[in-house]
Amino acid sequence: MQDQNSIAYKIRKFRKEKNMSQEELSTLSGINISTIKKYEGGARNPKPDQLLKITNALGISINAIMEFELTTISDVISLLIRMDEQTDMNWTGQKDADGNYIPSTISLSFNDTKLNEALSSYMQYRESQMENSALETDNKETACDDMSLENHNMDLETTKNRLLLFNDTLQKKKRND
Repeated sequence: MQDQNSIAYKIRKFRKEKNMSQEELSTLSGINISTIKKYEGGARNPKPDQLLKITNALGISINAIMEFELTTISDVISLLIRMDEQTDMNWTGQKDADGNYIPSTISLSFNDTKLNEALSSYMQYRESQMENSALETDNKETACDDMSLENHNMDLETTKNRLLLFNDTLQKKKRND
């Protein structure tokens, strides 16, 4: 079984989520079918330009397949700055008596209705994941049905995949020229 974080696994997973055959992906991406098979089999990894063709054909963001790790505060801040520059993002927070923002009150939201709906779905997914962790703990303690837990895990993974397939265009930030 392939690693669920591998590019090969993700290409195959998203192709199947789209009910697309390898032949269809080949046609839509302009990449030879034998190459698609090698990518999905893990025999080869696509170069960035090939991966972009595949994700475009699948109608997903390349970020859904790429693995990158946030290891520093700077990593997170740089992503937030990029999001702020490109989306209609709201930043709010309460200030103390000196006019400084209180860190625990900082909140981010968006003016894009579809993005907010997708975030709401993701919040439901996260909540289900936390409930799932509690179920796994209970399952170990009470020897509950492993099959129902496995089905629940698959439902959570399907929910997450559907969110990653939600590829509508964002409302861009209004520029003050």
